[in-house]
Amino acid sequence: MKKTIFCLLLSSFCFSQTFETVALLQNGSNDKRINIAVLGDGFTAAQLPNFVTSAQNTVNYLFTKSPYTEYKNYFNAYAIKVISNETGVKHPGTATDVAEPVIPVTNPNNYLGSSFDFGVHRCIYSNTTNTVAQVLAANLPDYDITYILGNSTEYGGCGGTYAFASLNASANEIVVHELGHSFGKLADEYWFSGSGESANKTQNSNPATIKWKNWVGTNNVGIYPHAESPAWFRPHQSCEMRYLNQQFCSVCKEAIIEKIHTLVSPVDSFTPANSSTVNANADVTFTVNEILPIPNTLVNSWTLNGTTLAGTGNSITITPSQLNTGNNTLLFSVTDNNPLLLVTNHSTVHFTNVTWTLNKSTLGTSEIKAEERRFSIYPNPTNGELYIKGKKDFSKNVKVSLYDGSGKMIPVRFEMKDSSTLFVDINNLTPGAYTLGVTENKELIISHKIVKE
Repeated sequence: MKKTIFCLLLSSFCFSQTFETVALLQNGSNDKRINIAVLGDGFTAAQLPNFVTSAQNTVNYLFTKSPYTEYKNYFNAYAIKVISNETGVKHPGTATDVAEPVIPVTNPNNYLGSSFDFGVHRCIYSNTTNTVAQVLAANLPDYDITYILGNSTEYGGCGGTYAFASLNASANEIVVHELGHSFGKLADEYWFSGSGESANKTQNSNPATIKWKNWVGTNNVGIYPHAESPAWFRPHQSCEMRYLNQQFCSVCKEAIIEKIHTLVSPVDSFTPANSSTVNANADVTFTVNEILPIPNTLVNSWTLNGTTLAGTGNSITITPSQLNTGNNTLLFSVTDNNPLLLVTNHSTVHFTNVTWTLNKSTLGTSEIKAEERRFSIYPNPTNGELYIKGKKDFSKNVKVSLYDGSGKMIPVRFEMKDSSTLFVDINNLTPGAYTLGVTENKELIISHKIVKE
């Protein structure tokens, strides 16, 4: 899940990049959360308390904005107290959109090289983003989101590999907007010729095929041409990606949630853990601790030896009579059914399984092997071909089966396209709903509904 920076420099140089880190939001271990790193630039040692306060304010504000509000439990946030020798953000006075200098030309010795005038006056960025990378490597290598607060009250900010923002009165809104670029990979919805196709910008105006077709006509989502370049279209007229102090439109919310789902699993932990031994002559309870959206929109299912169980909670108890002698497979599957998502069959785009393999012996003990796996199945519904993508590689001993509504197994042709992708051909099947089963090393790892159109 994590984006880790490997320091290729001498260790002594890396250590020189270490600064004090302060937790601003902590919901779980870093390997199970999306980690936000907030860095300051142009803050001297004496000014660091002001930086931490500003960083905390921006984080608090971010989670007042949907969809961050709904997924706050999925995030951690940290302030990295970068010390600069001098105060402020550089201003070379070279912008082409104003009669410079709008503010005094300055060149403070700030640590990360933040500067105005990247093309336009208000764009704050840095020519030395490798320094940002070094600081992250030494202080929070498992970061997922980064933004830099520049110590200036002049209005400014920009997105890119990293997001930058000033301490202007609009700082909170600037951070939200710029993270729309650097985290959500969203385009501006005011006209900016420098961006191309994205989740909220396209040259396709056909309502039947446009990338946000499922939203057209809902929540004021439409197909709006940019007046400055009518061949390009946006989905909304007053989105956060067009004006500050707005909300993200439905299309942008969906894109941000999709990014969240690609980075973190809704499964925090589970019991019994791998290599546990339980008494197979007594009831055994299996529990999955989930990271819950607010409100909870997760949908759970349980399957034992290929048969769907009645329970839909995060815990289930298996009795000895339900287990066969030898191997048994208990499969827990979770998807997110958030109404903020109108992705076609989103439940097949992102889902997480936890599999317990229970080997019941005649002596009454059961050895448990447990594993969490994340998958996607697409397209679903399908006209005849679909792909199964794993977050980790499949073993070579993998088998795909289909079952009709009566439980009859139907042979299908499948092949491994690469180490983590299976191709399944169901062109010859009649339209209808089927259950897709995937076994690996003779153990069930996927049991999922698909639809043949």
